[in-house]
Amino acid sequence: MLKCITFDGDASTLNSLMDYFEKLNEAIETVHTILDKESTEGFFFIKEGSKITRVKCDEILYIEGYGDYVKIHRINNKPLLSQVSLKRLEENLAGADFCRVHRSYIVAIPQISYIERKRIRIGSELIPISDSYLPQLMKHLKLQE
Repeated sequence: MLKCITFDGDASTLNSLMDYFEKLNEAIETVHTILDKESTEGFFFIKEGSKITRVKCDEILYIEGYGDYVKIHRINNKPLLSQVSLKRLEENLAGADFCRVHRSYIVAIPQISYIERKRIRIGSELIPISDSYLPQLMKHLKLQE
């Protein structure tokens, strides 16, 4: 049996739904715009086991390499361990305030407390500087032309 539907009462409901979906779509577009802007301004994603974590660049103290793994030491958070090479992570951080100082370490320049006798103090950790990476660090610190 067919039922006849009148659009007198249903038109206002459909208009209300259309308005709701338009506002929802605008809100979703705004969120995507904000997330896109943030992702290009100091964030990257890294896989840790079965979880993908968003890491803020300004929270990183230093990155330590373990062969095919890296350990990202962060401010006030436990370190992240991910199966990615230090070289690949260095390429992704190019242009940011990071500098490779050893074959096993990348440091965040703003987190350096001091440098003494080919060692960098970041927090309570001393990170070695190798001879081959010392000129690159000095150039990054603008201490050498």
